[in-house]
Amino acid sequence: MMNADLPFWKDFLQFCQKLINTPSLPGEEGPVAHLIQDKMKQLDYDDVHIDRVGNVIGLIKGNPKRPTLCFTAHMDHVDPGDPKGWEFPPYSGAISDGYLHGRGTSDLKGVVATHVYIAESLKQTNVDHGDIYIIEVVHEEYGGLGSDYLDDGIKHAIDYAINGEPTSNTIKIGHRGRIELLVHFGGKAAHAGTPELGVNPFYKMATFISKLEKLKMACDDYEVSTAEPTTCRTDPQSSNVIPGQCELTIDWRNIPGEFEGKVVEKVKSLLPEGCNVSVVERQLRTYTNLLFNIKRCKPPFSIDKAHPLVKETAQAVRSVLKREVEVSRWPFSTDCQFFMEAGIPIVGFSPGEEKYIHTNKERISLDLMREAMLCYPAIISSLSKLEKRKRSG
Repeated sequence: MMNADLPFWKDFLQFCQKLINTPSLPGEEGPVAHLIQDKMKQLDYDDVHIDRVGNVIGLIKGNPKRPTLCFTAHMDHVDPGDPKGWEFPPYSGAISDGYLHGRGTSDLKGVVATHVYIAESLKQTNVDHGDIYIIEVVHEEYGGLGSDYLDDGIKHAIDYAINGEPTSNTIKIGHRGRIELLVHFGGKAAHAGTPELGVNPFYKMATFISKLEKLKMACDDYEVSTAEPTTCRTDPQSSNVIPGQCELTIDWRNIPGEFEGKVVEKVKSLLPEGCNVSVVERQLRTYTNLLFNIKRCKPPFSIDKAHPLVKETAQAVRSVLKREVEVSRWPFSTDCQFFMEAGIPIVGFSPGEEKYIHTNKERISLDLMREAMLCYPAIISSLSKLEKRKRSG
C-alpha cells in the first residue's frame, strides 16, 4: 500500500501518536476525548459533542434515504504495568519496523484514529451514504458503561454498526459473555493451633471447586461455556489463623442464551449450606463526574453469518484487499451486545491485532491501518445499499 492512497496519512499518524501519548485509564478518558473532539471539529464534522457519560459522538451527515451507519470503539485502556518490561515506553507512540508501539495502539486508539479519519477518507470518494456516526466510548474495560448508557435517541437513529475491537481486518460475528461471580464461604475464626475451636471455610470451598470442575457446561455450535476460579480473599488474612470467611472469584464465560440468572442458579446448586453467590458490582465514576453501580457482567454476542450486514461487509473488504476474508468469533467480550439489544445489527472489523492486546508488546501495524482506511469507503458504500431498519415508536 502506498501513502499516496491516503493524502492525509502524515496528519493521521501524528494524531494517532498524540492519542497514544495521552494516558486514558477507565474513568480518566477526558484528555483523549477532547483530543478526538477537537480533531473531529478540525475535519469539519457536521456535529460533534461529548455526552453526559463522556462518550465522543461525531456526525457526518448524508442522504436521509440511505441507512444510518455507526463506527464505534473505546477510548480507555488497561494499565501498562511496569514500563521496564516494554521495548518502547508504553506512552511513547514509537514507530519501528512497520508498527506503532504503545499501550492502546491495537486496543483501541489506533482504531479510534482510523474511525475519526473516515471523514477524510470519504472526501476522496463519491460514495452516496446516509448519516454516519463515529462514537468513541468510555469505560469499556470495566464493563461497557459508555455503550450501555449511550443516548437512546442516537441508538434509535442507527441502522447498522461496526465495532472496532481487534480483528486484523477480518470480520467478527460473535463471542461469549463474561460474568464475574463472588462466592462467599462462612466459617468460624480460630488459632490454627486449635482448629477444633473453629470452622475452616476452605474445606467448604474445596468441596465446591471439586463440584465446579465436574459441572456440565452449556455449549452451542461454536463454543462451550467455562467457569474458572481466579482469586481468593480471606478475613482475617494471616498464616496462623483459620479465617472466619473466605470469598472466591469465578470468571464465568457464557454462551448466547445462558443468562445471568441461570448461571447464578447453577452455582447455588453446588454450594454447601450457609454459602452464597452474587454477581460482582463495581462503583464507577466517569470523567464527567457521574457515579454508577455497574455489574461485572458483559452479555454474549452473536449475529448470523448469513445476515446482510455480515455478507456486505465481508464482500466490501474482499473487493479492496483482493484476498479471502475470514469470518469468525472473538475469544473475548466486547460492547457489541449493547447495540444488538437496541436492535442494531453489528459486526467487528478493525486493524487492531488480537495477539498484542493487554500485553507489554502492544502495537498496531501501519499497513493494517492503511488497509482499514481504504476499506471504510467500500464498506460504507455497500452498507448504504441495505434497507433502513424498521423502527417502532
